[in-house]
Amino acid sequence: MKITFCGAAETVTGSCHLVETNGLKILLDCGFFQGSREVSSRNRSEFPFDPAQIDYVLLSHAHLDHVGRIPLLTKEGFHGEVITTPPTAAIAKVILADSAHIQVEEAAYRARKARRRGEEAQPPLYDMGDVLDSLDAFHHQVLYDQPTILGDGVEATFHDAGHILGSSTIELKAEGKTLLFSGDLGNRHQPIVRDPSDPPHADIVLVESTYGDRCHRSLDDSVYELKEAVHTVIGRGGNLLIPSFALERTQEVLYELFAMWKQNKLPKCKIFLDSPLAIATTRIFARYPGYFDKEGKEVFGSSPNPFSFPLLRYTQTTEESKRINAIPEGNIIIAGSGMCTGGRIIHHLRHNLWKEDAGVIFVGFQARGTIGRQIIEGAKRVNIFGEETVVQAQVWTVNGFSAHADQPILINWLKKADAKKIFLVHGEKESLEGLKDAIEEKLAIDAHVAMWKESVTV
Repeated sequence: MKITFCGAAETVTGSCHLVETNGLKILLDCGFFQGSREVSSRNRSEFPFDPAQIDYVLLSHAHLDHVGRIPLLTKEGFHGEVITTPPTAAIAKVILADSAHIQVEEAAYRARKARRRGEEAQPPLYDMGDVLDSLDAFHHQVLYDQPTILGDGVEATFHDAGHILGSSTIELKAEGKTLLFSGDLGNRHQPIVRDPSDPPHADIVLVESTYGDRCHRSLDDSVYELKEAVHTVIGRGGNLLIPSFALERTQEVLYELFAMWKQNKLPKCKIFLDSPLAIATTRIFARYPGYFDKEGKEVFGSSPNPFSFPLLRYTQTTEESKRINAIPEGNIIIAGSGMCTGGRIIHHLRHNLWKEDAGVIFVGFQARGTIGRQIIEGAKRVNIFGEETVVQAQVWTVNGFSAHADQPILINWLKKADAKKIFLVHGEKESLEGLKDAIEEKLAIDAHVAMWKESVTV
């Protein structure tokens, strides 16, 4: 069995790992690189394999950094199957359509600027036509814990990763060995989704390391901090901005704001969900209550619920989004992108970041090179649309809402997997090294930090 680390190696995005076994070529994810220009430029690098020779993509979940290059893979010759869970397939459609839309818009903007310089701009990596072509491959959907035969002596089983709706860890059996891919392993005791399933015993594990060097604050502490931010900012008449990922984080924040409203603990305000992508994925959530935990099923089985209550406003169009900043202040604005790499949150930061009465609360990971990372690291000024903007809004960083496992959860999961070989992926340098040290100290197993394009035989 040969493994080549084609993404999310030495970085936290671009998840993609090639497994060659028993005559099959199988990709574990095929995601988009995000973050700094250096990392995101990898999206235009050639795949370190021939896409036409890939038989399967086993997709762990529908975050862009795990699914985002499948249309490019198809465009360059892939004609195999994408295997995943039903919620992941449904969410992937809207994630990829949104990605294509953004790329086409950004390419058009770059082209206009390039023409003025007498130059040519790079085209988008893919467009909506490429997305539609790629969706034909998503016809094979699987349920948790039910083995799927891929070929002679090769079997895949998807288990609940507890990360986002429909997310999976992937067990791949071949050549008498079991390879286990964590995908993104979830946190515990989060609202809506179930906790991660215990792993099967495995010989080889590829494990994510996003928060491999730290412990999360408890969810209770994080909810307290969210309440503090809401009361502080709304109480002084400012806008509270929440850059949020369309998947899971947005729905969890709505869950907690709804709970505050129901308990009469939410100050008078309007809550704007200003993200067409988040609105679309929120509606998909409502179609798959069978994937919720017990509490989630109870809450969402009644009306009103976290996706529909009096203070919540959905803003679909650009014009509606622009009007938010003309409304008297004292509102909560949830908008993408979660890492402030684009999307409507950038416009809201431009209008609010310089105001002392405003606030920004980060509820998700901020990769290096992003505006979000600059803000949480204490930047006094950030560049927004080519203009220096002073940071005077109050900033909160709340990691207890994270959909990723922290170091103790990762170590416990690896202990149960009882693997002989561990490869660390999907992390920045400090997280990778922190988790490596913890594994070697607490589990007495050598852990290898995978390098981009590195191949290993196991």
